[in-house]
Amino acid sequence: MKRRMIKTLIALFLFMSILFVFFLNQKTYGNDTHLNVYDKIKTNKPIRYLVIGDSIGRGSGAETPEERWFVRLENMMKQKENSKISGDYIVQSGATAFEGLYNFSQTNLKEPPDLVFIVFGENDRKYMSSDDFGEIYEALVRKVKIRFPNAEIFTITESSLTFYDFADQIKKISRHYGTAHQDMRPVFAKSGLSTEQLTKDFIHPNGTGYQLYANEIYSQLLRHTVEDKVIASLSTPLYRQKDLNLIKVNQPSHLYGFSHSSLGFVSKIKGNYIEYDFTGTTLGGIFLRTPEGGKLDVFIDGKYTTTLDTWWPFSKVRYLYIGSSLADGLHKVRFETSGTKSLMNRSGKTDVHIFGIITNK
Repeated sequence: MKRRMIKTLIALFLFMSILFVFFLNQKTYGNDTHLNVYDKIKTNKPIRYLVIGDSIGRGSGAETPEERWFVRLENMMKQKENSKISGDYIVQSGATAFEGLYNFSQTNLKEPPDLVFIVFGENDRKYMSSDDFGEIYEALVRKVKIRFPNAEIFTITESSLTFYDFADQIKKISRHYGTAHQDMRPVFAKSGLSTEQLTKDFIHPNGTGYQLYANEIYSQLLRHTVEDKVIASLSTPLYRQKDLNLIKVNQPSHLYGFSHSSLGFVSKIKGNYIEYDFTGTTLGGIFLRTPEGGKLDVFIDGKYTTTLDTWWPFSKVRYLYIGSSLADGLHKVRFETSGTKSLMNRSGKTDVHIFGIITNK
């Protein structure tokens, strides 16, 4: 009886050991942390992707939702490679890399991505120099690499970007950090189709244009899979402000004529102002952009810097870039209502709503 019990216990121990090893070696999406996107393509594992971008990043211009570039890519991967991919999106029409950097730092994802698409440039060239763009773009790439070291990054040069110094920044940073860079400008040029045929408004691709985006990304994914591309590790920084840890400052140091409400600090009268003290080298503002939004002039340390327009076709809190490359030390920014509005604002109002500023210290 005793010998039989010992044999039973030994058999049970062996069975449990085999069962443990079996489950330990089972590969599920949740524990495939050692597999990169190219491994998952080879083994038909589910793939998660993240898009951080502007209106082109979100597929604006496509005639139907199914014609957006990432939906086309999902369908191609499913039909041709039997790979299921699905995404998360940190995208906003009119966004710059600055807004993308701040939003990414504030967003929690349920699943870590295997693939991250960064899509900026067309809007950035309207608000900043190419060097300032490079500094912010690098900070975004670094943030993604630090947070998701096993993810492949696709840096996209948008088809509409005609400012070569901005495109060169994307190319330089992509090469330095070993990203999968995709320049859509030569792809459009070689397609044999006109800009009118490929875009909705000469900026945003239409369904045909987004098909080119999907085709190129799909081809590069497969090429890298065959080549066993290694996910690059974090490189040394190119720019001084390598990480740009952005913080929010809610409380103004002084205000005149602004009232406080659930919609921020509000003013409707020309000449009212609100001031914030900060010590960072980069500056942005948090505004509610609305159909009644007016303009305001920005002064840093007493000097006029820029004019911001808070008009938008629908109400939306936005994180707007103001300036970079400021000297170390204490600064003061003043936002002063100008009493003017953009041509798009047909409301007759010039309301301004501000929630605070964003800086890196």
